[in-house]
Amino acid sequence: MNGAFRRAVLIEMGERRIEARLEDDFHRFALTLDHDGREVRRAEGLAERFPWSTCIDAPGALAALEGAKVGASPAELFRHADPRLQCTHLFELSALALAAARDGPGRRLFEAEVSDPDGGVRIARLWRDGALALEWRLEGELITSPPEYAGRAPGAFTAKALTALPIAEAEQLLILRRVVQTAQARGFDVDAFKTAAEMNRPPQCFSLQPSRAPQALRQRGSVRNWPDRASLTASLAEPNP
Repeated sequence: MNGAFRRAVLIEMGERRIEARLEDDFHRFALTLDHDGREVRRAEGLAERFPWSTCIDAPGALAALEGAKVGASPAELFRHADPRLQCTHLFELSALALAAARDGPGRRLFEAEVSDPDGGVRIARLWRDGALALEWRLEGELITSPPEYAGRAPGAFTAKALTALPIAEAEQLLILRRVVQTAQARGFDVDAFKTAAEMNRPPQCFSLQPSRAPQALRQRGSVRNWPDRASLTASLAEPNP
């Protein structure tokens, strides 16, 4: 495959409500967080396009976010609730939305892409509000540039590792590590699996929990291939098709 995995995240912060959306090749989710300026009072989500039939129930788990701190580092949410019991993408979208609220009312747009491998090399880029914020060159599984991240795998940027970083940097690393990981699914036929259990993956998200994975049916035909950032961002702004 010659192209790129792409993800867009749109966050709109009001006085007491944060609304956020996420879309990529494999997912489309929406989120609403009501808060009192200090803590989340209500969290609701909507699964609009997703890989497994059980994902549609994942927004219910967001109730665990009540009481989470508003305006904190995205790493803080990983201490508040167990991400393994959540939809990974809704949970990390929540972490980004809460972090964005530190700036008060406004709008934030993140766009990310990871090129398909070319001779073992991939380029991962992240834009914040239209400006390039971070770019990685990866050879195999390791980042080779920029120098401050060279020699590390994206997976090394765990929630614990992000805790000590400035919030803006933690946001960028959280997004880019996830898109690099998720982009790998472009390399195989995801529709070949009937259930999530057939993938033999650890129970790291809502649908991969042992009680759900055997009943998590593959949602065939749900994959999209975005030709460029603009088309994806335009789709994200539209109501669920």
